[in-house]
Amino acid sequence: MAAPNKAQNSRFASNIPRYFLYTVLKGFAFGLIISIWVIYLQQRRGLSLTETTIIDVAFWMAATLGELPTGIVADTVGRKASITIGAALMGVSIFAWAIAPTMPLIMLAYVFLAIGVTFLSGAEDAFFYESVQITGRSEEYTHLVGRVGATLIGATALGNVASGLLGTLDLILPFLVGSVTFFALLGVALTFREPRLTDKSVEQPQKSYREVVRSSLELMRARPALLYPMLYASLVPVVALMMETFFLQPQSVALGIPIAGVGLVVMAIQIPNIAGSTWSSRIKVRFGEGRILYAAPVLIVCSLLLLAALQTFPALLFIAVIGFVTAVLRPLLLSRIQDEVPDGIRATILSVQSLMLTFFLAVSEPILGFTADHAGLPAAYVGLAGGLGILSLFLFWKSRLHFPQVAPVNQV
Repeated sequence: MAAPNKAQNSRFASNIPRYFLYTVLKGFAFGLIISIWVIYLQQRRGLSLTETTIIDVAFWMAATLGELPTGIVADTVGRKASITIGAALMGVSIFAWAIAPTMPLIMLAYVFLAIGVTFLSGAEDAFFYESVQITGRSEEYTHLVGRVGATLIGATALGNVASGLLGTLDLILPFLVGSVTFFALLGVALTFREPRLTDKSVEQPQKSYREVVRSSLELMRARPALLYPMLYASLVPVVALMMETFFLQPQSVALGIPIAGVGLVVMAIQIPNIAGSTWSSRIKVRFGEGRILYAAPVLIVCSLLLLAALQTFPALLFIAVIGFVTAVLRPLLLSRIQDEVPDGIRATILSVQSLMLTFFLAVSEPILGFTADHAGLPAAYVGLAGGLGILSLFLFWKSRLHFPQVAPVNQV
């Protein structure tokens, strides 16, 4: 790639501060939604937890299936085009989701919301990276992307707090404000300048989903040291994902926390995630990777059982423990997986891992929602703990020769 000239530098330099504004709006909008969406569906639309889990599964399935097709749009039409389509879809979908009167319409709006997320996910990262490169600031990329991450977390936390306050006035308000915020984000995205770092005349062949799955399964069969970390990474993090994005809201209400306080609780639970991700490498050095991988399911199962048994406000700390442990695991598992994968199939393997995670969610969420509706939240937690414990023991027994032990990268 040729070095950017001064004209390019001045023309594309505005992308960087505008992207930070984009990140603030995005984080704030997501924070408004994720803190109260389950409470809204229960109290405003009268849906049960079982029905709410079905809606959530529809979101994850649509997001997973939409990832590759929307990635093609970003690579062929342009990053800016993909971002603007995604922002517009999300603004419309959140508004439609809030006013939809029936469960099928709510689910349809949620599916389009998921597709909007996939239009943003890869395109925005590529857009920022290419903008930094084309302005001659490549040596600053790591620092800048770290600031973007911190900005996103801060804006999301602000949205969490605002969601609770607005929800106290009217539960629909966080979603209406979130919709308006996404349209404001769309306005910022329209001011972006499309960076061009690659030769668009050289088109790379796109793989179908069938090809993606087939090639990935072949590689996983050949490398157990890849297969088992992928299964682990798809199974264990499901608990944190469900507890933080789904069960935390009804659990907070069940403990008597007012709606204005739910956003604060959601924000507080996210803080250990930041610490776990930041300290992951230090914890690995201190305790060893194998011990962490074996101990994590035990800690998560114990936290679920204690939360089920105690059912007090301080017991919400056990959800924070689950999030912390999962955040520590993620960098270790990603390193394991990517060390076993050739460069040419890395994105393929990660796509399949996302499909596996969605499978566990799709199977477990409706069952647990049904259990919570008919036997209470503690029973759902006990069921989740039991399922994780049994599957983890089975996984460790099957993988005892390959995982968590370190295997050579070229082992087949």
